[in-house]
Amino acid sequence: MIGKVITSLLKANADLLALISADNIYPYIINEGTLLPAIIYMVDSLVPGYCKDGWVGDEYMFSILSFSDDYAILQQIVDEVRNALELEKGVTEGIGYERICLTGQSEGYNITENVFLNRLTFSTVVKSY
Repeated sequence: MIGKVITSLLKANADLLALISADNIYPYIINEGTLLPAIIYMVDSLVPGYCKDGWVGDEYMFSILSFSDDYAILQQIVDEVRNALELEKGVTEGIGYERICLTGQSEGYNITENVFLNRLTFSTVVKSY
């Protein structure tokens, strides 16, 4: 369910969409033949939270992978992804969540595909669906 929030927030960022088509933002895999740059998002883990009265929230860890054949463009995309997601608490697509925080980053280059990649990891707690 956090995927709805991720997609909505990324596609709502005009500066990000100036760098990458909204059609090039995918869950888990990129469609074959997609022109770069592109973004994949994925849920890494969900830890449900409970107290004696029942459910209190779900802690999500998720990743955003960005791909480009131009390293400078990749860095701009990564900056805008962070700007789009690192927000105070809110409600998006009917899902209430706490502040989204960046928790890590890694980069690389795939010589076979001739593409640069960046992975940002984030966490948040969903309080309502």
